[in-house]
Amino acid sequence: MNKLYLVLFFAGLSLFIYSCDSVDKLFSDKIDEGFIEYDIEYLQDERENPLISLLPTTMEFKFRDNASVQKIEGWMSIFSMSGIADRNNDKSFAMLKIMNEKYVYETTMSGPSFGFDEMTGFQIVYTDCTAVIAGLPCKKAEIRFNNDTIPDFSIFYTDMIKLDNPNIQNPFGEIKGVLLEYQMSFQKIPLRLKAKNVSQEDVLDEDFEIPAGYESVSREKMQEVISNLM
Repeated sequence: MNKLYLVLFFAGLSLFIYSCDSVDKLFSDKIDEGFIEYDIEYLQDERENPLISLLPTTMEFKFRDNASVQKIEGWMSIFSMSGIADRNNDKSFAMLKIMNEKYVYETTMSGPSFGFDEMTGFQIVYTDCTAVIAGLPCKKAEIRFNNDTIPDFSIFYTDMIKLDNPNIQNPFGEIKGVLLEYQMSFQKIPLRLKAKNVSQEDVLDEDFEIPAGYESVSREKMQEVISNLM
């Protein structure tokens, strides 16, 4: 009987070591292709802005081979906005679809982007705090503004996703990790995005292509169209 216990003990110990190795491997290998789904929370009361009830509540983000694409849809898919970031070829595309109207704006990765509003006058304060969001370990940073009119907030980012300069087109460009919780504003409506699902899966070539029927326009034209809509 004692021999049986001894065999079971060493078998369990081997399984534990194997499991630990697997966990270490899981958190040491970066995800190089996959999908992130974010919840969108609007930080403005619907009574103040009834339009909020019609705005998208989720955003999808796909990445592969150092390229990424994000997309939001609203109003029963009547409205959609997408952005493709091709870091390998220094190209960025913003797409806007409203019913049968389809527009695309092209620029470089460091050129003036279209989508979320610009954000200035803040500093990023890095902390030692960590959290797990959508199953991935994240680091915390504080966004602190130099005035009393805009409240400070926290953001969380992970280095477990393989993507160079993931924030080159948003105000947090100096952060090298992919943001899994952060705040921005869209057409002057403040919002918070938080990842609820991260999955390693194949991403199709067509996800990084401009669909047929999109008219190439200027950034000013894109802004005019969306301003008339909202």
